Amino acid sequence: MCNTQTFLFVLTTICCWAAFGLGISAVGSKEWTWTSTNFAGLWLTCTAKDNCSLQVATAALNAVRAFVIMGIAFAFVGTILYTSSYWNRRANPVARAGNGLIYLGALCWTVAMVVYTVTYSTDSVAWGLSFIFGWANVGFLNIGGGIAHASLSKQQQIHGELA
Repeated sequence: MCNTQTFLFVLTTICCWAAFGLGISAVGSKEWTWTSTNFAGLWLTCTAKDNCSLQVATAALNAVRAFVIMGIAFAFVGTILYTSSYWNRRANPVARAGNGLIYLGALCWTVAMVVYTVTYSTDSVAWGLSFIFGWANVGFLNIGGGIAHASLSKQQQIHGELA
């Protein structure tokens, strides 16, 4: 009984921290998209590794930047709340709030990635590794949030049986 609870907690923690690492590495990277002449990230566009200039800030790009940063922040705070209060029975509402923030982070990343994909999906674009990291982040946070929900339900079930 307790082994299932521990397994779900560890799996949630791994998914959420993996998403955090992927998100941090993706947000600062210069390689979200490739064309025949340059490559670009959220902040810079480059013609060579050393020849970069600031990306022209369009409304769509600013929205993507904002949602990516919000997604990282919400998921980070949610992961901290979930992991720090999960084993404390009286702090269960805090763990549930953390789970909600993990899902909110996933939602922000999903909006950012959909807007970026729709805005920059032309025939001449090849997607870079950081773009793939962004979509992987969406998956990890959604899976982590789902497993967190399952672990909190399992925890509630166990505490209900003990009462």
